[in-house]
Amino acid sequence: MALEDVEAVAGVVVAADDDALRRAGRDPQPLTDERRRNFLTGMARFVECDPDGAWVAVTGPGPGSRVVGMAEAIRRGSFWGLSMLFVDPQWQSAGVGRALLEAASATSAGAHLRMIQSSGDPRAIRRYSGAGLAMHPAADASGPIDRSALPAGLVGRPGDESDLDLVAEVDWSLGRARAQDVGFLLDTGRHMDVVDSGAGRGFIVYEDHHPNLLGATDEATATVLLWRALAASAKGEYSVHAKTAAQDWAVKVALAARLKVSSYGAMFIDGLSHPPGPWLPSGWYF
Repeated sequence: MALEDVEAVAGVVVAADDDALRRAGRDPQPLTDERRRNFLTGMARFVECDPDGAWVAVTGPGPGSRVVGMAEAIRRGSFWGLSMLFVDPQWQSAGVGRALLEAASATSAGAHLRMIQSSGDPRAIRRYSGAGLAMHPAADASGPIDRSALPAGLVGRPGDESDLDLVAEVDWSLGRARAQDVGFLLDTGRHMDVVDSGAGRGFIVYEDHHPNLLGATDEATATVLLWRALAASAKGEYSVHAKTAAQDWAVKVALAARLKVSSYGAMFIDGLSHPPGPWLPSGWYF
């Protein structure tokens, strides 16, 4: 993938994501201008920071060629994650996804931990299981927040770039290194809250309508952080993705906030017997 591919990649991702949502009985939502800007900035960062894992599939050589698929994988020390893999709906089931996964997986050599966050598409589940990762079914939560359920007196405070050492220390116990990625998200306008007192430590990076990623030393701290993000939402509509059984604490928060919880997709993992507990994944940075 090159920087000049980023606009075309965005088109493929939107088309494929909307198609997957329709297949799952969900209504696609148009990208806001802010989300589109953040998406394009994020795609450019993959090209610049993770070039060996960033790939596109094209229809052929020459000026008339167009992008019909994309894959992006990150490598952070001994951690490897497939951040994105999308194929234009008109080119699905034609071997494009398999070729992209093989190309992006080349950066996983020597990794002690591999992760892929999957939609509920049966083709994706078959593909990732075939790559040697174990499937952990997941659930999503979405809907309007019942603000009467928000707890009072939540501990914690807003965080910023000065808290990246805390991020690094918490993530060390979770087997990855996301401090640089958190710094990038803060630079692009995301918010962060931290808990750094008493026995628990942790952080959550979030937008108004969903968390980007979360890490904590214990489930009680993770619970507080998720509640803080819900309380900060101005829109009232919220979503929390990719909760496995190890994130049951997050399921309980979602149910208490009266969000609708339903099974959707899976986390695929190799190198751990189960997903980390006091943690919420980001589709890009895990």
